[in-house]
Amino acid sequence: MEKYPAKRKIIAKDGPGKWRETESDRQRRAIPLELLDKKGKPFWFVLSSELVARISEIERNRGFLASLRLPKKFLDRLTEETERKEAYYSSRIEGAVTSLEVALLHLNRSSRKDYGDESLQMIVNNRDALEYMRAREGDLFSRKMICRLQEILVLNTHKEKPVTVGEYREGPVYVVDGQGKVVYEGPASSLVPRMMDHFIKWMNTGSDLHPLVKAALVHFYFVHIHPFDDGNGRSARALSNLYLMKQDYRFINFLSPSDYFDHHRGEYYRAIQNSESHDGDVTFFILYYLAALAEQLENVQKEIEKEAKAKDIRDILGKKAQAELDEKQIKALQWMLEGPGKMTTKKYCKLGRCSDETARKDFNKLLKLGLIQKIGEGRTTGYILRDTKGSEN
Repeated sequence: MEKYPAKRKIIAKDGPGKWRETESDRQRRAIPLELLDKKGKPFWFVLSSELVARISEIERNRGFLASLRLPKKFLDRLTEETERKEAYYSSRIEGAVTSLEVALLHLNRSSRKDYGDESLQMIVNNRDALEYMRAREGDLFSRKMICRLQEILVLNTHKEKPVTVGEYREGPVYVVDGQGKVVYEGPASSLVPRMMDHFIKWMNTGSDLHPLVKAALVHFYFVHIHPFDDGNGRSARALSNLYLMKQDYRFINFLSPSDYFDHHRGEYYRAIQNSESHDGDVTFFILYYLAALAEQLENVQKEIEKEAKAKDIRDILGKKAQAELDEKQIKALQWMLEGPGKMTTKKYCKLGRCSDETARKDFNKLLKLGLIQKIGEGRTTGYILRDTKGSEN
């Protein structure tokens, strides 16, 4: 069983008595928050051993990244690629329907005012909103900033059923899961201005909370208030990212938490529901949020390790070998140096835009020069650099 299980799991495994014991222990260790729910009760969390372990893991990896001296060109590229992935996955969670490849094609172009396709419009809007927020690092959180964020996010969407743009909602709002089931109803619209004023002041005020915990709460509480007719989830994710930037957690520029949220969407909704249904215990959502950051940090470390290994192949080849190879064959060796696993004929043809026959001739020449080695047989045949210690998969 997980280290911080929900009520239903504890009862199913050990019965109601065990739940009463667990609930009593959690309430005894509860750390109350200044954030009130829609009924006026304070949210709270438990500094559980799992939560402390996740914070420690993230801080350790943060220190590792901060100690590296990486080329600015690489960091700029990584930031740009991450921003585009975040724009895509954050929009996908909210219903955008298109592939990552198509989205990236449009995200690499200048913005247009009207795409016609609402999914593409949502994704490009999200990219523009993230750029807007990244430029606000030195500003205090404000109603004006947050309303402008929503205005950018919903530009040229909801044409058939218009929504309030750049202002708080005036009616009820509901959160639905992937199956269209209502999982949450936001506070009455009359409560939104007061709750948001308090929330904005809380974000701008220092506290004893660890910044990673507070970033998770920024995300959660904004979703709890749901101040807009649309754009709440995307706004919450952008605000929590900006909060981390303000606290000098600059690794957030290399992470796409929404990638994790989208691929663990059921857990995302359960973390929110559990926090609401366990008498305001937001430990569930904090743990989920930290798990997203931890996994994304692990992924970016792999990218950085690959960059550190990926020298230019010409630094490795002797002058004689370089003289005997054409540009395409040198590129093939570079791909093997940078890419994971083995190079297959199919992959080579795709990367080099050549025929099977050309690929075979190139591989034979590289084999003859002793620069690569063949692994596998038949359909599993592939090639790696002779000094590469990699997987055959």
